[in-house]
Amino acid sequence: MPEKLNVLFMFADQMHAFAMGCMGNDEIATPNLDRLASEGTLFKNCYSNAPVCTPFRATLVSGLYGSQTDTLHNCACVPEGTRTLAASLNDGGVRTSWVGKWHLGDKGNIAIPPELRADFTDFIGYQCYNDFLHSVKFYDEGGTEHVYDHHRTDVTTDIAIERLEKIKDEPFAMFVSYQNPHYPEQPAWRFEQMYQNKNLTRRPNASDVDPYTPTHSPPSPKPRENDPLFQKYGNDLDAYLRQYYAMVTQLDENVGRMLDALDEMGIADNTVVIFTSDHGDMQGSQGAVNKGLPWEESSRIPLIVRAPKGVSGNVVEDVVSGVDFFPTCLDYAGCESELSCEGDSFAAHTHDASTAAMDRPVFSEMRPWCMVRKGAHKLVADKDPFTLTHLFDLESDPYEMNNLIESADHVEVRQSLQDHLEAWYKRVS
Repeated sequence: MPEKLNVLFMFADQMHAFAMGCMGNDEIATPNLDRLASEGTLFKNCYSNAPVCTPFRATLVSGLYGSQTDTLHNCACVPEGTRTLAASLNDGGVRTSWVGKWHLGDKGNIAIPPELRADFTDFIGYQCYNDFLHSVKFYDEGGTEHVYDHHRTDVTTDIAIERLEKIKDEPFAMFVSYQNPHYPEQPAWRFEQMYQNKNLTRRPNASDVDPYTPTHSPPSPKPRENDPLFQKYGNDLDAYLRQYYAMVTQLDENVGRMLDALDEMGIADNTVVIFTSDHGDMQGSQGAVNKGLPWEESSRIPLIVRAPKGVSGNVVEDVVSGVDFFPTCLDYAGCESELSCEGDSFAAHTHDASTAAMDRPVFSEMRPWCMVRKGAHKLVADKDPFTLTHLFDLESDPYEMNNLIESADHVEVRQSLQDHLEAWYKRVS
């Protein structure tokens, strides 16, 4: 592997792992993500360590679990004195850049003060504003407001390309944080038309639920019948799915624009591209909506990595998670590792398909629950009091429809996973 690579880290908001053609979904159009996977490595089993917006971001910039930083809720901020990913990259001579949604320390269509920027030197974004069509505002390093009149997803890419052009001649790590496809579902019209009247297949574990979720920033109209978005897809899960798929396809086009920009600037050959998401979207699976749950549709996230001179068309079944992003980015950038990091670098897997398996457990949590996945099995527990609730064999039961927690045939695997989970929970909390 080359000693130093630029890093382009792009991530979605509320995109579950199964919303891509390369993950076996032939009803969604994701040609650019599929191409990225064919040119690089698809990690099929990647997890958010805390499947909600702010907690994921806190882990991304700190390399720590949410229990360690007390960030298991939205609008939390990383504790002062935390060693951050940007600081480590800065110290290694890498220029750090953030573009897009931040959602650490506050919410709203507002600027992010320097003390909340987790040491990123180049910074333009907004805290959290759930509207893609109106009041599209970004705030730069000096707090200056920039207002745009087109779709937030496209604006994010426009700004990222503009900023990339300015730093392309020096080592860089750029993080592009999209808000797409987070509710409210507001795709641009031409993407919406792609799925109009299409009958999309629900996941086998899905039931008919009301998918509408009001937003707080900005506040949704009340009663909800007055909300144009409720009038658009109301309590119709199929209509919601069509809108969601359209949002993902629009995001996919913007990923393609970023890849084209790397080619046009002549830096694709020394830039590793990482694509993932902060968490998923339940969409009626297990009778639930949104995120923040241990189920696969909430906690499992996409991960594709294309590394220069890496393996093409590589598929990795090893289980990885959000805490691995910090050490992996340092590894690609040729920076010194940080002892504070909880995760492990998976960079070697993208350059050598014969790399030894990462045979280790990964963990996810929110305030009420915690979870461990190792190999094919996944164990879930309530935290207080610590009580085992679910055990699944995801190889034979990918939709988590057969809870094995009381199975006499799984006593040994349950105990092994319980030992891992209890030891981890005791340590991080």
